[in-house]
Amino acid sequence: MTRAICIGECMVELREAQDGLYRRGYAGDTYNTAVYLKRSAPDLDVQFATATGDDPLSQSMREAWRAEGVGDDLAFQTPGKRPGLYLIETDPHGERRFQYWRGESAARNWLQELSAAGGLARLAGADLVYLSGISLAILAPADRARALDLLHALRGQVGLIAFDPNLRPALWPSLSVAREVFEEAVGVADILLPSRQDLELLYDVDEPGLQMMLLLDRGAREVALTAEDTGCLVRHAETMTHIDAIKVEAVIDTSGAGDSFNGAYLAARLQGHGPLAAARAGLALAAQVVAHPGAVVPKSSLHYGNSSHA
Repeated sequence: MTRAICIGECMVELREAQDGLYRRGYAGDTYNTAVYLKRSAPDLDVQFATATGDDPLSQSMREAWRAEGVGDDLAFQTPGKRPGLYLIETDPHGERRFQYWRGESAARNWLQELSAAGGLARLAGADLVYLSGISLAILAPADRARALDLLHALRGQVGLIAFDPNLRPALWPSLSVAREVFEEAVGVADILLPSRQDLELLYDVDEPGLQMMLLLDRGAREVALTAEDTGCLVRHAETMTHIDAIKVEAVIDTSGAGDSFNGAYLAARLQGHGPLAAARAGLALAAQVVAHPGAVVPKSSLHYGNSSHA
């Protein structure tokens, strides 16, 4: 069975509902991608690698993963720790406002826990290893360096390494540190899934063609460069193709847009589809997700499919 491992953080999500109440869920960028990856390709073995606490809320969170078909074989318990939490409020235009409580999140120990459990040996042989800038940003500096060493060691040990910068400046000591880590990850990743906003923040360049050249100069191979309004610029096998975004009549919540795109894109690639078909699948799923509240939309509310092999 094809095996995909998503590495990172899952948190408790409190999403604004009605009458001043909040609905509880579980979300986090790489976890969201794991869910949409599994939904888009149900035959895949999708595992979420992280660290959780040993409290009832952490147990409930793991049960939610398993209900989605996402495995927790690589989710290790850190005694005495708790999951991070964030509150999300959405304005009438679908833009999100976040407040975070993640300073003591168990997920910050994912590299230490994974290393203690075998590290490279636990990941070797996977068809895909996926992580994000957040997966690295939440680590202590020494652990971050070790995580990058692990990525280098995985080259040749796994089928594909995919990376989404998903830059959150508040999680980094400085943009220069984020840029340094990002550039090392670019040189390792087989598939790069940045947004134009990521690259504008990192390099103060907003033109997509120039952004793509920056990535290629730093060793990028396959790239799907996304923008919420304009779609996706795909680079593969020395060609670049722009795919228009799908018009959405009413945007409700954009919090899961990039993660759902990544999940559908990676599912399509693992199923043998080309980068252009993968990008179309990603855009199609993201267009549905933003029309619903929450980062992880109920499965029954969405359509999953991919018919092109381009």
